[in-house]
Amino acid sequence: MGHGYGGGMGRGTLDLREEAKHEHFDSALARRAIGAFQPYLWTSLGTVGLILITSGLGSLPPIFTRDVIDVGITGKKVHALIFYTGLILAISIGGGLLTVWQTYLSNLVGQAVMADYRLQLYRHIHRQPLHFFTTNQSGQLVSRVVNDVAAIQTVVTQTLVSVVTNVLVVATTVAIMLAYNWQLTVLSLLIVPAFVVPTQRVGRQRQDLQRRIQLSLATLTAQLTETIGVSGALLMKAFAREGMEAERFDRTNRDIQGLQVQQGLAGRWLFMWLGLFSAIGPALLYGYGGWLVVRGVLTLGTVVAFVAFLARLYGPLSQLAQLNVNVLTSMALYRRIYEILDRRPEIEDGPVALDPRAVRGEIAFEDVSFSYPGSEAGALAHVSLRIPAGSLVALVGPSGAGKSTTLNLVPRFYDPSAGRVTLDGHDLRDFTLESLRSAIGLVPQEPFLFHDTLAVNLRYAKPDATDAEIEAACRAAQIHDTIAEMPDGYQSRVGERGYRLSGGEKQRVAIARVLLRAPRIILLDEATSSLDTLSERHIQQALEHLLEGRTALVIAHRLSTVLAADMIVVMDHGHVVAAGRHAELLAAGGLYTRLYQEQFATAVEV
Repeated sequence: MGHGYGGGMGRGTLDLREEAKHEHFDSALARRAIGAFQPYLWTSLGTVGLILITSGLGSLPPIFTRDVIDVGITGKKVHALIFYTGLILAISIGGGLLTVWQTYLSNLVGQAVMADYRLQLYRHIHRQPLHFFTTNQSGQLVSRVVNDVAAIQTVVTQTLVSVVTNVLVVATTVAIMLAYNWQLTVLSLLIVPAFVVPTQRVGRQRQDLQRRIQLSLATLTAQLTETIGVSGALLMKAFAREGMEAERFDRTNRDIQGLQVQQGLAGRWLFMWLGLFSAIGPALLYGYGGWLVVRGVLTLGTVVAFVAFLARLYGPLSQLAQLNVNVLTSMALYRRIYEILDRRPEIEDGPVALDPRAVRGEIAFEDVSFSYPGSEAGALAHVSLRIPAGSLVALVGPSGAGKSTTLNLVPRFYDPSAGRVTLDGHDLRDFTLESLRSAIGLVPQEPFLFHDTLAVNLRYAKPDATDAEIEAACRAAQIHDTIAEMPDGYQSRVGERGYRLSGGEKQRVAIARVLLRAPRIILLDEATSSLDTLSERHIQQALEHLLEGRTALVIAHRLSTVLAADMIVVMDHGHVVAAGRHAELLAAGGLYTRLYQEQFATAVEV
């Protein structure tokens, strides 16, 4: 029933390479990202505490290594050799265990934050109006929830921990080195830029590649969503386009392959460079430090400790050098996530919770006009219509007349651009969406069923429905006998979108689902598909039960519905051009007479 016009999701399909060029640090965005950790404050503080402990413990082995050499080996004191060696082992084991604990806590917090983001995105997407879904590819939205959140995993679970850890390691290590010998410390730090500068450059390359990979993953996800579903697969097979779609998939797939290979090889020269300097650095220290040892300025153990401290500096400094790159990468990812979360739903809850049991069902359209977002043409123009409680109103008109739009305004899938729609004299915008929609039953032209059992699909309308209630609803919908003949009965799986059922069976299941909910108002878009005579008879009998005693607004395609209607509303180009009973409208001539001759007079009624 839905229509959609307009542009889509703004930057949702923007080339991420262009996005990367303009990325900058956003303090407000950073505060929001850090704020996501607030619910896990104590666990986060525990993680920081463990980082402090492990960083301090990590500084001790080089110190004790000095004592192993100077006191144990050079001093030929066996007990000191055993003692300091044991200390190094104990500290290494204890630090390793604490690191495992710290890693567990940081991942616990990180995964919880990512789960929160996925849930927030999922909920917020479903708060959007109907046109949001008609103007955006479902695969692109899936990519935001799955791929983009997954891409910030490293940022959430590792980057913050890494920053704290590396800053502490560098600070404590440099402080200890300066306390031992400032000349060797300066020599050690002079080598550091040879690690830091190329690391930053490679980091920027990997940042750009990561963004391009995210774009390609979004494209791939969108294609998979469209072509693996039953509807897409059916279309592909009907037009024999499997080969074409496979080629299209392969192009995107190969793009991702190539980008990921580039990303994996982005640091190939860097690693060679780092390997070279990881040998040059200790060599310089041993050379200069050895000269100081010969002169009696330093002990041999101190020089060896300095080499150990130097190795301890390389990794943290290289990671800190990439901090700016990592932060900007995360900014782009967070911006894409918050782009969705900051999108304000156009259909907001009203303040009043409607009691569905108190609904009489009188609906009124008061000078209603409506245009779909992004469209200059009006879908409805100055529609005024009063539907008495308990009456059956049939909407008829050519394609594009505004019938589906009229139906969509009642459950507030859209709000009028002008005028208002009322229920029992109250503007629909006064009610909460959940309470309003709980009073309405919708049977679309193409019913949707989840890939689950019939019982689960039926209970979607009423989760606490008993088996007896389900059976009663299905009997009224003329579908119980068909279900009873299935091998698994109500536990039979219907397949994706209900493709294991015929068109008539799906419609009757949809009717049973609405009957189970027992709403006061029924919105119905009658099927136009040519069903067999038996299915037509069953559906008509089911509709009699469904519409009995309820306010019903029906887009009519069957002559029987038109004849039974308390009022027929004739629509054309968004206007109500006539309203009345069948005989009156037929006698008046005009559009209704033409519609009757073209659509209804030749219809086979059973």
